[in-house]
Amino acid sequence: LTSFWARQIILSFFVLDDISMKAIFLLFHALIFSRVKFSTHAFVANHQRLTRFYSTRARYSLPNSTGKRINDYYAKRVESPKRYDLSESSLKLSPVDLSPLSSSSETISALLSNESIKGAFSVATFLPQPFWALLILIPNSGVTKKIMGGYEVLFALSLVHFFIVAASVGQPEGTAPLEQFNLVFDPTGDPQGSMMSMMTYSNFVSEEWSHVLTWDLFVGRWIWLDGLRRGIFTPHSVLLCNLIGPPGLLLHFATCAVTGKDVFVNDTPVEEFTDE
Repeated sequence: LTSFWARQIILSFFVLDDISMKAIFLLFHALIFSRVKFSTHAFVANHQRLTRFYSTRARYSLPNSTGKRINDYYAKRVESPKRYDLSESSLKLSPVDLSPLSSSSETISALLSNESIKGAFSVATFLPQPFWALLILIPNSGVTKKIMGGYEVLFALSLVHFFIVAASVGQPEGTAPLEQFNLVFDPTGDPQGSMMSMMTYSNFVSEEWSHVLTWDLFVGRWIWLDGLRRGIFTPHSVLLCNLIGPPGLLLHFATCAVTGKDVFVNDTPVEEFTDE
């Protein structure tokens, strides 16, 4: 490379006539030659060092820990016949343990079983009774107002009813066959007889019972609130509402009429009737 470059410079030097152009030409090629020579020597030196390092392992069998680490690394990278085991046995998938999923499925099945629905039936029956006692026995107490003033109790009873319905969906016959529901609302048939046949299904009985008890308490609470707002005696009406439902509401209306209160009060806010 050096001799070739020298011949090219000499030939070009004699071709140029102007002395200034010769000087610039020589300076330019001297700079390029020095850079190329430096880069070439650096590349060659680095290549020779790498060649010496990887050519043989014996040259670097040093007694100290550094030499051992170099030899171990070289042995793993160069002498290992396989870096990756791609044999059929290594690629075979190991079986997945599905026992946690099966146990969870069994737990859910037990939770949504007929026994759980039966337990929810008992909860829906007995849970509302202490709250009825508050409305009937101590309607003006601060404890009653604090507990029954909100919707927390009704929300809990609604959840019990929802659980019964949701658990019944997973049963073979649900709450009752769909055909029976259709017959109840068939005016040309026997709706009462269809309803009686539906009562032979335990899940339907549980659903209807919790349904009725939740709405009875909802109406009884409304009677109690109306009595507080307008100063009307309500324990007897609330008690009858607990026992047989709608007649308790009728008794409250009768009490309003006897005491000179408006019977049918419009609970819509007053601003709804104002002209825009």
